[in-house]
Amino acid sequence: MDQQNNTLQPHVLIFPLPFQGPVNCALKLVELLCLSGIRVTFLNIEHIHRSLLRHTQVLSQFSRYPNFRFETIPDGLEHENPVSGDRFMEVMDAVDVVTKPLFWEMMFSGRLSRKADRPVTVMIPDACFSFAVDIAIEASILVICFETIGPGALWTSYLNLPTLIEAGDVPFKGVFFLLFLI
Repeated sequence: MDQQNNTLQPHVLIFPLPFQGPVNCALKLVELLCLSGIRVTFLNIEHIHRSLLRHTQVLSQFSRYPNFRFETIPDGLEHENPVSGDRFMEVMDAVDVVTKPLFWEMMFSGRLSRKADRPVTVMIPDACFSFAVDIAIEASILVICFETIGPGALWTSYLNLPTLIEAGDVPFKGVFFLLFLI
C-alpha cells in the first residue's frame, strides 16, 4: 500500500453544547473550517437540530459546502418543551444517560468510527462534554475542547451568582458601582 493511501484526510467532528449560543458559536467555527476545505461533521442532539431546521436557514447556508454534513444523535428529551438555559441540568442529565452511550457507539462502530469511509480524525466537543474527551482519547483521536460559554454565563454559572446575592455582594453598592453606571 502506498503512503498516500495510508494517510487519513482531516475530518473534524464538532459537538456543541445543545443550546442556542454554543450552537451558533460552533456553526461559525464550522464555516471557517469548511472554507479551509476541511471535511466537517456537525453533531447535534435531535431537539436542537429540529429547532435549527424550523427557525433558521442553516441547511441553505451550509449547502454550498460539499465537505460538510449534519448528524444528529438522540437526546432523551421531551420534544414539546423548548430547551433553554433554565433546563440546563435536565439537558445535561439526558445527554449523560441517553446521548453518551450512543455517542460512544457512533465513534467506535458507527458512521464516525475508523470503520467508516471518512473516519473522524479530530474531535472538537464543547468543553462541558468531558465524556467526549474520554471517548476521543480512547479512540486515539485528537481532541480540542471548544469553550463557548460567554461572560454572562461565566458570572452566573461558575462564579455562582445566587451565593453572591445571599452574601450581600450583589447588587454592587457604593462608589464602585456608580462608576460603572457613568
